[in-house]
Amino acid sequence: MYDHLFGEVVEKTTARAVLRCGGVGYECRISLSTATALVVGSPQLLFTMLHVVDGTPSLLGFATRAERELAKKVMSVSGVGPSIALALLSVYAPRELADLITQGNALALRRVKGVGQKTSERLCLELRDALQKLDLGAEAPGRIRPTQAADDAIAALVTLGFTEKDARDKVERARAAGAAETEALVRAVLQM
Repeated sequence: MYDHLFGEVVEKTTARAVLRCGGVGYECRISLSTATALVVGSPQLLFTMLHVVDGTPSLLGFATRAERELAKKVMSVSGVGPSIALALLSVYAPRELADLITQGNALALRRVKGVGQKTSERLCLELRDALQKLDLGAEAPGRIRPTQAADDAIAALVTLGFTEKDARDKVERARAAGAAETEALVRAVLQM
């Protein structure tokens, strides 16, 4: 029904975002990687998918088409809904998740909250062939997955006067240098 939304991000958390498009605010459930890509106050494009359960609609938002297509495939498996799909995409990048499923790595999938043994095995069994044909594009090499500590450090640096882009870049450099906790990340950035 909805392919995408383009508008200003007016609100964002790690699991949801609100985009104002034409004066209407659309609430979307999102993955952590999509949340990291969104910047509050700036115009953004979200690829969407409408999901209806028991007559209650919810809009899912994705930063890339690849992420949305993978979520559709994952949700086609019996017993897998939006919560599990978004949890998987919060932990793994689309290409990484597709590789785990095609390789039959059910153990890695079980590390995600809400994914049990049967669900992980069902994902690997039912999607192995379908995901080999799915074009997910190339992932950025050496990409470091976002963490709550990094998001908190970025927020702290923005309140100290850094621009969000500058804070994000410096936090990623600090993470690459080995800092992991929020306080260590902030200290490392302030010493740069």
